[in-house]
Amino acid sequence: MNYVSLCFLALFLLPLGSFHTDSKRLPPLPVPPFNIPQAEICRYLGLDYRSINLPALYVFGDSFIDAGNNNYLDTTSKANYAPYGIDFGGVATGRPTNGRTVVDFIAQVVGLPFPPPVMGLSGSQRKITTGLNYGSSSGGILPLPSSLAPIFGHVLSFDEQIQLFNHTVSNLKGQFHSLESFDSYMSSSLFFVHIGGNDLALYRELGKLHEELFSVKKYTLLLSNELYSRLEAMYELGARKFVVNNAFPFGCQPVNLHQKTNDTSFLEDMNERAALFNGRLHKILRKLNKSLKGSTFVLFDMYKLFEDVLAQPATYGFTNINDSCCIDVAGDQSRTCLPSSVPCADRKSHVFFDPFHPSESIHFLWFRRLFQDNLLDLIQS
Repeated sequence: MNYVSLCFLALFLLPLGSFHTDSKRLPPLPVPPFNIPQAEICRYLGLDYRSINLPALYVFGDSFIDAGNNNYLDTTSKANYAPYGIDFGGVATGRPTNGRTVVDFIAQVVGLPFPPPVMGLSGSQRKITTGLNYGSSSGGILPLPSSLAPIFGHVLSFDEQIQLFNHTVSNLKGQFHSLESFDSYMSSSLFFVHIGGNDLALYRELGKLHEELFSVKKYTLLLSNELYSRLEAMYELGARKFVVNNAFPFGCQPVNLHQKTNDTSFLEDMNERAALFNGRLHKILRKLNKSLKGSTFVLFDMYKLFEDVLAQPATYGFTNINDSCCIDVAGDQSRTCLPSSVPCADRKSHVFFDPFHPSESIHFLWFRRLFQDNLLDLIQS
């Protein structure tokens, strides 16, 4: 059985419960140049940049949106070396992909600088009002399991990211002439959250987190409840406009496809965890929208995005959905990119850049679907 068949079985032999949005199919569109100005990228996408007014973009989560925070932590989970960043002006910033991430594209369209990694800034530099990135590769909703600490070292859990945001809030208040103007700034800013994948895969599979105490169903309930309380904490600090992404089918990552070549049940179990969590996430965001006055929580369906791409890759401009674009350290698609190695030439046609992380092309499609799914309405509300 080939990899495509394995992934399709793992995707579609699942119980109902995953929430999907009804996104219209987007035609292929090449990734725009790295240094494209706001007006040009908006014209490229058919948007009117003059109608966009977003004061700040704050980013929380894991490696999919890490902009380099782990560079400043005592961790082995880093991507601050070539070939990472080959399409990010040739600079390896710590983003675990070849170029920009979804939040970088959002920043370009709304005319903001890329949200810098908070750990790389001094105290005075952290007082910028255009937004910050708190994301940390290998970070999760829950703290890193103690069994994995010797392997990965220190990464920022969601709690630690929110604590850093709390410091940001305290530092910024003095830069506004009144509490009302600060509240208006906060309520107009965008808060982007992508987290939970490590809890569902890495922490559960390798760290055996709560494996003896909780079934998969109870574990996903625990995660959704923990996420609920942390999103509430962000709201209490002033956040109002949220984009929260659900879990993608990580059973279809190259690392899992190549390591579990003939184990359909393993891949199905991995994707089932994502689907169960996604069903619960839909419910908690609906509850938060009702209970937190003045808040808007928008759910983006990452699972559906990958499901669509993997089912019809050519429709979205992809020719390789199974393999890492870079040669990994172990040579068997089980590790991150081999330092200074030469990645594949046709990076735009690969879904994955390394065995774990999506390529810039997927990040761009992710961004386009966000705007298709009314992110612009959220920004302008």
